[in-house]
Amino acid sequence: MSRDTTVGTALRRAGLAVLVVAVVASGAGTAAADSHPGEAFVVDLAADGDAEVTLRVTFDLTTNSEREAFETLQANQTEVNEMRDSFASRLAGVASSASEETGRQMEITDAAATVRTESDTGVVELSATWTNLAAVDGEQLTLAEPFASDYSPDREFVVTAPDGYRLSAMPTPDADVAGTLRWSANTSLDGLEVTASPGGPDGTTAAGQPGFTAVGAVAGLLGVGLLARRAS
Repeated sequence: MSRDTTVGTALRRAGLAVLVVAVVASGAGTAAADSHPGEAFVVDLAADGDAEVTLRVTFDLTTNSEREAFETLQANQTEVNEMRDSFASRLAGVASSASEETGRQMEITDAAATVRTESDTGVVELSATWTNLAAVDGEQLTLAEPFASDYSPDREFVVTAPDGYRLSAMPTPDADVAGTLRWSANTSLDGLEVTASPGGPDGTTAAGQPGFTAVGAVAGLLGVGLLARRAS
């Protein structure tokens, strides 16, 4: 198996395994990610090439099974801490492989887990800082590995730009809102390259085309009570 394939497989497992820990440990069982549109893997780029990466899992609190599972998890800080540590550990393995592939020293730091409710949605977010995730050339950032090698996300994949930057990417994202790119779940990101360049305040992409207005998508990312709910 090639290194590229290994990196992509490891990354998929990082997301899937954490989802399994989050749901099975709390007694809910698993479900297909495409039935949970509020879920996402978010890469929030910083100007120095670091990024905060976040895995978001949601629970529909209007259904008994998911509400009970979420409440059980919310009441068990030990389980939450174990999820956080598992997330950081699995990402660290991916970062190590990506370091060898890119020649940049990557580390996973500042792992955190939050469990909260937003209206009728329970939200679990696992996050960490990923150092040197993007290559830096002057003021330009390029995000590729480990996502560019045999990676198809099992949930929405989101990249956000540093303040004052604009984004361009291949393959073409499904949504391009000022400073935020989104690819739908199960989209192949093979060959992914996201470029962040200093830009004006108008939110245009590097190609000069304005991103379309998608209030629901932005609100979903910000998590202001509008995360999509799990199907019953």
